[in-house]
Amino acid sequence: MKAASIFFSFLIGLILVSCGSGPVAVDKDLYSDFNLGNYHSFDFVKVDAENTGKPEFEQNIEYIKEAIAKKMAENGLSQTSSNPELLVNLGITVEEKVQTRETSLATDPFMYTGQRNYTWKVQEVPVGTYQKGSLTMHLVDKKINQAVWVGTIDRALPNKAKNTPATIDSAVDLLFKKLDK
Repeated sequence: MKAASIFFSFLIGLILVSCGSGPVAVDKDLYSDFNLGNYHSFDFVKVDAENTGKPEFEQNIEYIKEAIAKKMAENGLSQTSSNPELLVNLGITVEEKVQTRETSLATDPFMYTGQRNYTWKVQEVPVGTYQKGSLTMHLVDKKINQAVWVGTIDRALPNKAKNTPATIDSAVDLLFKKLDK
């Protein structure tokens, strides 16, 4: 009986680990044969973004490029603008999101709407706003002009500008961990 309990616990753990999705989305079947070691040089595709609305956008793009360049250098690639083997194309989106919670009898009292007419209903109540950012990194083989690896990461963005470089470094680290697999 104890062996069955241990086996069942192991099976549940295995299912949870295999079903859990990580923070980085990559199509494993499409890019399974990609090897970053086959390339020696890279460069960034020019980011064409208009009406970003935030003055720190350009600075954040530079943070992202610096973090990616550092990881590429760690993998033996050098950045060059003259005939690079690999092009790095960045896709960036930022969305304003509303954080909500569901009302509960324990925390949200009945509302009085008139003589002997009390009402209460379950509803979503906004409690705050935040920004969600997505970074998609396309690695394009310049010879064949085709994406050889694409990875996307979604993150809640920090409210304070001083925390942005650390968030960017963390996101790029996660992308490259998935890239190295």
